[in-house]
Amino acid sequence: MHLSKSTGSSCLQMAEVKSMFREVLPKQGQLSVEDVTTMVLCKPKLLPLKSLTLEKLEKMQQAAQDTVRQHEMAEKGNRQITH
Repeated sequence: MHLSKSTGSSCLQMAEVKSMFREVLPKQGQLSVEDVTTMVLCKPKLLPLKSLTLEKLEKMQQAAQDTVRQHEMAEKGNRQITH
């Protein structure tokens, strides 16, 4: 019920606003409406193929792999020297 009361009051307010303004149409000549939509060109937004977070993760993974390879090479070198 409360909802219908608020809706009714808003309808009254809209009716008051409409009564304040009177629609005027020309008696002679052409009536034109300039409500034509046109395309607007704007700068293209270039999106990176990879996000910055993904690039950072890939760099961290590559660095970790390089470190592992260096340790493996060092171990191989130590094994060859001891044998």
